[in-house]
Amino acid sequence: MRKFLCILLMLNAFNIIVLAQDRDAEAYPSLTFGAEWSFVASVQSGFHHNFFSPEGYRVNLEGNTFRYKRDSDAYVHIGWNIDGSWNLAIYAGYASVDEVIKILPVSLRATRFFGNNPMADRWFTFIDLGSGLTLKRPLQEILAGKLGFGYRISLSRDTKLDFHLAARMTYTHKNIIYDNTMIPFDKINRNNIYVGAVSAGMAVVF
Repeated sequence: MRKFLCILLMLNAFNIIVLAQDRDAEAYPSLTFGAEWSFVASVQSGFHHNFFSPEGYRVNLEGNTFRYKRDSDAYVHIGWNIDGSWNLAIYAGYASVDEVIKILPVSLRATRFFGNNPMADRWFTFIDLGSGLTLKRPLQEILAGKLGFGYRISLSRDTKLDFHLAARMTYTHKNIIYDNTMIPFDKINRNNIYVGAVSAGMAVVF
């Protein structure tokens, strides 16, 4: 009889634990929404321009420089918690590159969280790849990628506060000015710019 009661108590305890875990899993949100802001320091710029000058001769310019320029970006996102460790999200917003290039980027970000408890404070790392358009005409496509890490503070079951650091590389274009004259788009053969930057920011996630 004692053995039977012990087994019955153990089964009841096991059922309580399983039900509690199921409730936690159901309560943990599948979809995430949030807003993010970052201070960005552009530190490297490489370029290759090939175009026809106003006088009609071909000009080829290439270079690579290291200097500091201050930028910023802001995003909103919608994401999906694949499980307690992975989130996949679409980010869209506004960013400046190399101070003078304003872009509307859209990207896909995969985030890996460390630790087994999604309700606890924990570290994370992420990779972000995307595209977008410059705001100035002619509209030109940009490509951008980020690699970073951060720390998440769990304010509640549904609200998180993230702090992150990242390295960003952007491929884009800007207007070519030569002899104080803007080169028309149809006179440009190549207009490639690569901008490397580091960023620090924060995000609120629901």
